[in-house]
Amino acid sequence: MLLGAMAFGGLAACSKTSENPAPASAGLTSSWQLGMQLWTVNAELEKDIPGTLKAIKDLGYELIETAGVRGTSAAEYRKQIEDAGLKIRAAHTSMSKLIDSFDKEIADAVGLGAEWLVASSPKPGANFDPKKDWVVAMTEAMNADQWKFNAEHISKMAPKIKAAGLKFAYHNHPMEFLDLGGGQTGEDILVSAAPADELRLELDIGWVAVAGADPAATIRKYADRTDLLHIKDMVKDPAEASGWRSVEVGAGVVKWAEVFAAAKEVGVKAWFVEQEAPYKKPILTSLAESRDYLRKL
Repeated sequence: MLLGAMAFGGLAACSKTSENPAPASAGLTSSWQLGMQLWTVNAELEKDIPGTLKAIKDLGYELIETAGVRGTSAAEYRKQIEDAGLKIRAAHTSMSKLIDSFDKEIADAVGLGAEWLVASSPKPGANFDPKKDWVVAMTEAMNADQWKFNAEHISKMAPKIKAAGLKFAYHNHPMEFLDLGGGQTGEDILVSAAPADELRLELDIGWVAVAGADPAATIRKYADRTDLLHIKDMVKDPAEASGWRSVEVGAGVVKWAEVFAAAKEVGVKAWFVEQEAPYKKPILTSLAESRDYLRKL
């Protein structure tokens, strides 16, 4: 979900990013297999799971992060993905689902054969307004106490996830990087909830940039925990209520050469291309353009 129309105005300049990233030196992405987050093709999967998965493979993508389970079971969905020649590396869920349906989320991740269970979207308090844009409502609802509430659940769940044979990572949106006072952020509160061997990070680069933080510096700040990345690019778009639109990798504000240099430096294990609606082109065309850009880095 893209950033809402409220606030973040002071952050929108993203002074530490560039609208036109320069071409990087060859080989920056060659250490990793090309991965993608299936939320990008959510609408296509609703119509045709096997055909969509085959199209992803044909584009050259190899690793998958799921966004929920489709079909009758995790095992069935895993088989469809593997039959297409793709490998599931991570399973994505939300903090709310993990808190409310812990056993099911663990069982699904194990059934999918995922190495990582990734949770995003902290559980908000009673003041969350579902009528508002999701990011706006979350920003208003997530004060320090609510971040601590989520951190307490992470501290309890993280060792259980590890015991289930999964690696646990948290995925950010922009609100995690807003100053709660005294330089403290929601991301810092969550990270303090569990030791590094129990809690890892999946940094969403596009959302880090929208929050006004420097993506490469953020990777280095959390060097001891950053295993995964969402490779998402963003562009300012006044036609959108949010002022931002998700675009093809290389077409937005992120300095990707700096991002991948930092990723190599800290030992990022895998990354997944993600583009969110609204789309200006057929999404498979956009995924091909993102692939081409990444292969040239």
